[in-house]
Amino acid sequence: MNYRKLNNTELSVSPVCMGTVNYGTEMSEYDAKAQMSKFLDDGGNFLDTAQIYGEWGNSPECFSEYVIGNWFKETGNRQKVVLATKGAHPKWGHMDKPRVNAKDINEDLEGSLKLLNTDYIDLYFLHRDDPNTPVTEIMECLDAARKAGKIRHYGCSNWKLPRIKEAQEYSKSAGLEGFVCNQLMWSLADINFYNLVDKSFILMDEDTHAYSAQTGMNVMAYMSVAKGYFTRRAAGENLPAGVADLYNSPSNDAIFERLVSVAKQGNYTYIDMALMYIIAEKLFPAVPIASFDNMAQLKEGVECMKKTVPAEIIEELSKLKKFTYWE
Repeated sequence: MNYRKLNNTELSVSPVCMGTVNYGTEMSEYDAKAQMSKFLDDGGNFLDTAQIYGEWGNSPECFSEYVIGNWFKETGNRQKVVLATKGAHPKWGHMDKPRVNAKDINEDLEGSLKLLNTDYIDLYFLHRDDPNTPVTEIMECLDAARKAGKIRHYGCSNWKLPRIKEAQEYSKSAGLEGFVCNQLMWSLADINFYNLVDKSFILMDEDTHAYSAQTGMNVMAYMSVAKGYFTRRAAGENLPAGVADLYNSPSNDAIFERLVSVAKQGNYTYIDMALMYIIAEKLFPAVPIASFDNMAQLKEGVECMKKTVPAEIIEELSKLKKFTYWE
């Protein structure tokens, strides 16, 4: 497996990061622990979670982090994992009340460290932004946590590009590390922004892609397989409105047509191509985040990490893609 070194860090990660958004809600603690162990045994080493994960289920708050922390305690696998988590998200059901300030960042960070049974987090993200909080306060807070050894590096998630630039410019002037990674919504499937339920999600677009290429900022892509859109479409599934409204578009019709011809050759699945589209990025390190509902899906994801990326096919797909479908 070809591990990827993230720019401006000492972190080497597997080509796919395993998402844990469903731990403790759709997936039991027992199954989640089995999944993490299998992922690690098969060469994966990158896990992504967030303090907010689990808030919407019947499980206790922050249950994804809790499950991962228990797994670390039971297995002693903490040192084998590159761990990413996210904080400073609004409380569940209160998206109108931002929590991106020094007090809430520190509170969430301390909570995550305790829940995860660890002394440090490899890559700590701010899950949202609050434009009313000066970047000076935010970046000084994060860098203080880095200098204290609580986090090794930090990044942003769902931040608009002008705010990222402002934060990076301040960090450079103040001698701070600054963001090393940007986590945003990005997939092979073009996204109909206007049909997004949560419009606080920030999507990869041409300007952000160009900035990442210019600066070399690492990128992590959430919803990287687009809710299995292409796989489900190929199976003839009657797509639910939440999937069809988000992804049905002329550009995705063209991408799907090309994927069908690739799949018929038998070397790559639809999931392979979705993940490889992100992995194949040459201008900056890019890692797709993928959540697996069962061991069969996990096996497919692991096998994908070990395959050779078909450069000529990826190039064809990239020419068909529009990033975001606005009509």
